[in-house]
Amino acid sequence: MMADADGGSMAARSALRVALVYVGGPESPARPVMSPPVGTQLLGSLLLAHGYPVRIYDTRLQPPELLRGALAELDPRIVGLSFLSPSAADAVALARELRADGRFVIAGGVHASIHTRTLLELGVVDCVVRGEGEHALLDICAAMASGGWPPPVVEGRPFDDMDLLPDYADFECYRGLYNRPERFLPAYVQIGRGCPMKCTFCELPNRAVFAPPRRRFKSVDRVLAEIRTYVARWGVNFVTLVDSIATLNLPLITELVRRMDAELPRVGLMFNGHVNRFNRALAEQIGLAQEGRRDTERISVWFGFESGSQRLLDLMRKETTVEKGVAVAALCREYDVQLGANLLLGVPTETPDDYARHHDFMATIAPTFPNPNILNPLPGTEMYDYCTAHALLRDPADCSIWTHTDIAERGHGPVVGVDYDLVLDAYYRYREDERPDADLLGPPRHQPWAAG
Repeated sequence: MMADADGGSMAARSALRVALVYVGGPESPARPVMSPPVGTQLLGSLLLAHGYPVRIYDTRLQPPELLRGALAELDPRIVGLSFLSPSAADAVALARELRADGRFVIAGGVHASIHTRTLLELGVVDCVVRGEGEHALLDICAAMASGGWPPPVVEGRPFDDMDLLPDYADFECYRGLYNRPERFLPAYVQIGRGCPMKCTFCELPNRAVFAPPRRRFKSVDRVLAEIRTYVARWGVNFVTLVDSIATLNLPLITELVRRMDAELPRVGLMFNGHVNRFNRALAEQIGLAQEGRRDTERISVWFGFESGSQRLLDLMRKETTVEKGVAVAALCREYDVQLGANLLLGVPTETPDDYARHHDFMATIAPTFPNPNILNPLPGTEMYDYCTAHALLRDPADCSIWTHTDIAERGHGPVVGVDYDLVLDAYYRYREDERPDADLLGPPRHQPWAAG
């Protein structure tokens, strides 16, 4: 049989069974999965388009014993694992079992890209994909379909033409999430890749692992066609753009909002913006699109303000100012743009004065959705390096996410020297709905943030 251009004959590819497993933690106590993840769906859809039989699994939807049984029944030759740092221990345990069963195990994603050597030295995976996975996974499967053996490390190549990425296939794993009589049926969509920011708490600026970003975007027509597919297939009524900064291409996002308002008025939209990449034209277009929409159909923009303290913004290398954040929030209010405000708490060196500035800032911008987050420094970030250099981490090997509940129960958090009473006080100021019983933390020391 003659091999085609992708490597391996069509018959060989159709015989190479592949399983892709997302290993993760629940997104909320009520719903372990709010929106099916982008990575495994996209990679699986791409493999299907190239003739490989693929199934997707998600540890949040299938207990370990059911997952093991399903994989044994499929008997895949290749198993690809996708996971973030907090789920690395679970992924390693699963990989060890799979490799003992004779599967060819691949690890991919940001964590695997940063901890490549560790994963290989543990002997739990056969191959690690570093960087973008589309071309890399196709190359691995083509090599094995042709009787070859991939190297232990495969460097991913950027997928240049974003319009050529497929829609998500209708994988059985996630079909049940949309077969419910719920008002909120969301899907993730990506409109571009390549974040130019260098925030110290993020893993992507790590130039020892990731090449400088190459910005690429889908066309508006391609994005709308994709959304229409999910609306028709699953009844999706809300879309979250997963781009780190969806406003990098202002003409694109502005036109997308306009077209969605005209063509998909019953579908809500949420995306991340950047203080430096937001303008009046976009705010005005969002304001026009808000008219007549119900709550689940509204449009919201979420900004990584992170802090009301300029000193902390500079420490995090946000490359913006508190004043710009206030101005952007005022622009959003002017045009009835629902405003999400991400705030990062528990940052090394923060002081009571920094928290006073946080509170002044949040009271000034009055966000629709205040969203405090507690810093968990992850390996591969500059913030992690800073903390280890100053002996500030309680356990440098701990990649878990310390929630507000964990910190309240333990009486401390992941970073030594941080006043976690201040952290929790601020967290519950902005997320009053998550405040535990008064018996646990005592009476509140202030009024809710909205009251000033």
